[in-house]
Amino acid sequence: MILVTTPTGNTGSVIVQQLVERGQQVRIFVRDPEKIPADILEKVEVATGSLLNESEFTEALQGCETLYFCVPQSNTQEDVNAYYENFANVASNAIKNADTRRVVYLSSGGKESNLQAGLITALHKGEDIISQSGASVRALRCPVFYESILYQISSLKKMGMFFLPIDGNYKMPQVAIKDIAAKAVELLIDKTWAGVEGYEIQGPEDISYNDIAVQLSELTGRPIRFQQVSNEDYIKTLLGQHHTSQAFAISLTEMLTAIGNGLYDAEPRTDDTTTTIKEWMIENVVDKIK
Repeated sequence: MILVTTPTGNTGSVIVQQLVERGQQVRIFVRDPEKIPADILEKVEVATGSLLNESEFTEALQGCETLYFCVPQSNTQEDVNAYYENFANVASNAIKNADTRRVVYLSSGGKESNLQAGLITALHKGEDIISQSGASVRALRCPVFYESILYQISSLKKMGMFFLPIDGNYKMPQVAIKDIAAKAVELLIDKTWAGVEGYEIQGPEDISYNDIAVQLSELTGRPIRFQQVSNEDYIKTLLGQHHTSQAFAISLTEMLTAIGNGLYDAEPRTDDTTTTIKEWMIENVVDKIK
């Protein structure tokens, strides 16, 4: 039996779908089962509760050899490091209590760098805590998701522009969520691995935001431009347009700054995923901004 946390989240929902399609025994741990599609709900076991409640988490893990653990997304934390550490500590205790054998944890690339990277540093702190749980662990070391572009659909549609505090010419790994999910599913099904290791998932190529703008221009037939902005202006946008907490806005900006300073260069390049940014944009972006 495999327990999947955050089954309504970006990666968790895709992982559940792929596991079900492959005929795996799946239990989901969720606050509100009504948020799960009916066709999925009838094919999985359901444990209800909170990821911050150790007894509920432990009960959900009973009888499960393997766990997919992802800290739920939030943009309103007042202390980003504490947010991730709290979830990881509860998970680690539940893993020990239930004697879970294997854990696949959604982390981030750049673990071997010495850069302060905001949200990514918090993810790495969570990884360290989970790695002390006594279970075998594979920490998925992922770069920026292609899906981050979706947060800029409005400006792409209205102005033909998108904005980040990163040099537009800087090439870096990016990856599709469905490819992360596919790698996670492989590990969740495989009962042979042991030990604690990072598992790099970096996408098929390094690409810059100017490259993405050029490709979007070609795909949509309209001029698309990327604009680098200052950290201060980006934080103001997060606070004003996306209504994030100040702590989250600062942490996300620190993350992007670290990425632009070579955060992902600390680890060897891998190219074992298949979805290109062009393929992903055709499927997920082009029709939204034409």
